[in-house]
Amino acid sequence: MIIKKLKLKNIRSYKEFEIEFPLGSTLLSGDIGSGKTSILLALQFALFGLQPGQKGNSILRQGEDNAEVQLICEIDGEEIEIIRTIKKSKNGSVSQEDSRLKIGKESYELSTSEMKNKIISLLEYPREFAKKSDLLYKYTVYTPQEGMKEIIQERPETRLDILRHIFGIDRYKRIKENSQIFLQKIKEDVKVKESQIREINQLKEKLVKTNEERIRISKEVSELSLILGRINEDKKTISERVESLRRIVEEKNKVDMEKSKKEGEIQGNKSIRLRLEREISLAKVQIGEKIEFSQEELEKVNALLTKHKKSLEQFNEKLMQLNSKIYSLTAQKEASSKLKEKVIALENCPTCFQSVGSEHKDKISKKTQFDIDDIEREAEQKLIEREQLFREVEREKQFINGYENDRALLEKNKIMAEHRKMIEIKMKSDMMVLNRTMEEIKVTEEEISLLASQIEKYVDSKIMYETEKKKFDNMDFESRRTEINLAEKRKEFEMQRNRADELSEDIFARESIREQMSYLRGLQDWLEEKFLPLIAMTETNVMITLRRDFSKVFNEWFTMLVSDTLSARLDEDFTPIIINQDYELDYDFLSGGERTAVALAYRLALNQIINSMLSKLKTRDLLILDEPTDGFSEQQLNKMRDIFDQLESKQIILVSHEQKIEGFVDNIIKIRKEGTSKIETRTEMK
Repeated sequence: MIIKKLKLKNIRSYKEFEIEFPLGSTLLSGDIGSGKTSILLALQFALFGLQPGQKGNSILRQGEDNAEVQLICEIDGEEIEIIRTIKKSKNGSVSQEDSRLKIGKESYELSTSEMKNKIISLLEYPREFAKKSDLLYKYTVYTPQEGMKEIIQERPETRLDILRHIFGIDRYKRIKENSQIFLQKIKEDVKVKESQIREINQLKEKLVKTNEERIRISKEVSELSLILGRINEDKKTISERVESLRRIVEEKNKVDMEKSKKEGEIQGNKSIRLRLEREISLAKVQIGEKIEFSQEELEKVNALLTKHKKSLEQFNEKLMQLNSKIYSLTAQKEASSKLKEKVIALENCPTCFQSVGSEHKDKISKKTQFDIDDIEREAEQKLIEREQLFREVEREKQFINGYENDRALLEKNKIMAEHRKMIEIKMKSDMMVLNRTMEEIKVTEEEISLLASQIEKYVDSKIMYETEKKKFDNMDFESRRTEINLAEKRKEFEMQRNRADELSEDIFARESIREQMSYLRGLQDWLEEKFLPLIAMTETNVMITLRRDFSKVFNEWFTMLVSDTLSARLDEDFTPIIINQDYELDYDFLSGGERTAVALAYRLALNQIINSMLSKLKTRDLLILDEPTDGFSEQQLNKMRDIFDQLESKQIILVSHEQKIEGFVDNIIKIRKEGTSKIETRTEMK
């Protein structure tokens, strides 16, 4: 993989930023805090996204809500474009949002997990590194110098576990653990199978006894079948006689039923005759008295009643009008009387406030009295008219009351006359039915007499039928009992046969289990005596070879960075051991430059060994060094030229604030920060 271009938006100290990386060695220089390491973090985020435990706030520019990283690189000659974005939510948390990938002309919108798997595939990292996608990248491409020092100073067992995982040697541990689990399962299966085949001899004895019992039952089935055949033949003969007698009995039953039916009919007709006779007698009594009724007289009474009711309504309407007029005249009289009294008592005119004379008062009083007299005369006349109307109303009410009584009597006579007519009609009908019923009674009595003579012929047949039927029932019972016994024996035979089959299958299965147990014991012996010792030996040999090669490469890089008096090796826990003239020096007592040299040598050796073991890694041509010379002396800095010459990476990205390093690289990109970070200068060294 070759890094070609990186674009940043709102990443840490960068607002809008774009940087191109050429082949060869490139130095990112600048003051401390200018933003050099931020470029490396953005590059790592573009490839692998936010790592477990890493928060989005750590790369999002302060005060911004979203950020984007765009990486253009080349893998096997094909251009790859990776875009990742992060966004701040309303609650303040920052998370990854979009992931886009372009390979050649093909574009993809991917989820975070899909992008991770795609990048792992493109870089041809082993699948077991998918859960920790940046692990190989961290130890082959980019490890901050301080991070490497932490690994060196880790507890030996922790550092060894990390290296086991990086080199893929922990697979042997997993193989042994899984083999132990598998071996334990085999042992458990062997114990189970031993208990399963322990009863095989007993099962064979049961099978012999079951077969003997099946033969005995088979003989009993044959005997019962013969007995049942004989019983069924006898039953068939008796059944034919019973059927013949049954038909005769059925004929007798039909005659009995017919006789009973006729007796029921005659009894019913006699009941009808008695009822009709009673009803006819009652009807003769009811029609004894004749009722006089005239429809014309009823219509005449109704007309007169309507006429007088209309007259009563007219008189009541006139009476209401008179009462209203009398009430009005009374009110006028009271108003005139009050006016007269008010004028007599008046002293001053209410309009002009002048004094009112007695002459004027007398004049008004007389006029008012005349009006009152006229009103009284008219009121008296109206009262006389009202008395006359009262008399007319009472007279009309008397007429109406009389006519209503007449109408009620006529309507009652009408109902009684109609009822008498209906009784006469019904009586005639009942007499006709009575005559027909008496005729039917006579005919039915003759039919019953004939049927009684026929029944006497069937008396003996019924007794014979019952005797033969009893024989048949006894034989049928014996037949069914034999069939039940036969069915039970057949079922018992079938059960014994199934039992024998089950025992045979069980014995066969246990024989198979015995073979499986033998195989499992062989497999158990092979795992315990051959496979696990072989895995342990292989792991030991791989670790010895790896430590030897790692130690050799580590010493080569280390001796290039320090004086000739110092050398280095790795112990069994891959802990660096520094040797000065046959004396071992503790890492903590080394100078700052020497500790940095140890970390850098360890870093470069780790890169070289991993790339040699995993030759298909697409990141083998890329190396990133972040402040690798911290604490170096002038002499050690000069040796960095040899380091760069020895490195075989096509592209090296170096972060350092050491000015002397500028003379050892192919390209220099100087970063300056003034509020935001930006490229100050770009220099290509000749």
